[in-house]
Amino acid sequence: MNYWRSSVIGVLAAIGNIQAEVGQVEGKSGSVVFEVRDIPEGVPREGRGKDATKYGYRIPSLLTTKTGTVLAFCERRLGLHDHAQNDIVLKRSTDGGKTWGKEIVVFEDGMNSINDPLTVQLSDGRVMVMFARFPYGRHARNSGWIKMAENGYDDPKVNVLTFVTFSEDDGKTWSKPRDITRSVKPEHWLNANSPGAMIQIQRGPHKGRIITGLWGTVPDAERKGRSWEIAAVFSDDLGVSWTRTEPLKDPGKGFPNECQLAEASNGNLVLIARNQSGEAKRKKSISKDGGATWSVIETDETLPSVACMGSIIRGPKRGEGWDLYASFPSAKGRQNGQIAISKDFGKSFEIKKIVRGIFGYSCTQVSSDGKSLLCFYETDGFQAIRLLAIPFVELEK
Repeated sequence: MNYWRSSVIGVLAAIGNIQAEVGQVEGKSGSVVFEVRDIPEGVPREGRGKDATKYGYRIPSLLTTKTGTVLAFCERRLGLHDHAQNDIVLKRSTDGGKTWGKEIVVFEDGMNSINDPLTVQLSDGRVMVMFARFPYGRHARNSGWIKMAENGYDDPKVNVLTFVTFSEDDGKTWSKPRDITRSVKPEHWLNANSPGAMIQIQRGPHKGRIITGLWGTVPDAERKGRSWEIAAVFSDDLGVSWTRTEPLKDPGKGFPNECQLAEASNGNLVLIARNQSGEAKRKKSISKDGGATWSVIETDETLPSVACMGSIIRGPKRGEGWDLYASFPSAKGRQNGQIAISKDFGKSFEIKKIVRGIFGYSCTQVSSDGKSLLCFYETDGFQAIRLLAIPFVELEK
């Protein structure tokens, strides 16, 4: 009995030590960048938004530019519904996120819904944003008064379209958006988009390639149900033309959905995806040829997470194979955000920090001084999006 008791105590102590190795920080310790606020007088409120009184903010994207400016993007909504006449907006910080400038509109389109800001800075200094335009009253599913969109490219009243826009002045002003839908959306998809950050490959034979993963909704023959697929899209001419891969193969349970990718130090591209209708773990695929082909999607046992968007980026190299950082909520719901690292080029991950409290969609970047991981995340009951700087030394313990 004494032996059994001492063994149990030893096991419990070991578990305690493992838990102690994962640092924790309160979600409210991040600084507020966007939060629910009153809609100003004079703002048009039409259709289902006519009675809205508050702007809601969701779907974060983050970018640290070459000048050191931090650009924080999101959707501004008439309320919090996924299709509440959303606009894409941003705020700029020139002091590492300590203070923020005024809200800038990247693009708005009246009652139509502009969704999923996806951002990158190109080698020529321009900032590019990709986004989806959902027609008023259309979604990727039937949802009450909102009806499922239709397949196609030519009818802006029923088709979901994908656009890119560019800024040449670090996010202050933006070009007229350009429609790239035919290049990036397969005919059997309703939509082609994904929130967060894309990349431009930094080394190897495909250096300079802009690449991202996109998700699409596949309706069933009777348009009552749906499933999901993802594909990679890339450009070798700074966003002028785009190439799309075939949808990635996934024989497992569940479906890949919102996704991001990063370039590991060995040149591999590692794609992490939301797992829709599957296990509470994220899905993963790897490309060894610059994104042209991808491994069969697998569920990653080291990435426990509820179905939710998450982030993966390349950060400062800390050792052989160690330069990938990911963020995503826990497997028990959109709470207790997890910051994970990979020390083997994305084959597996270790959770190193917990951001306590409500934690929804998130996007990460490296601070301009290279010393901290910046995590931009939904929190406070989805009433705010906050920015938290986590020193890399805290993730090395």
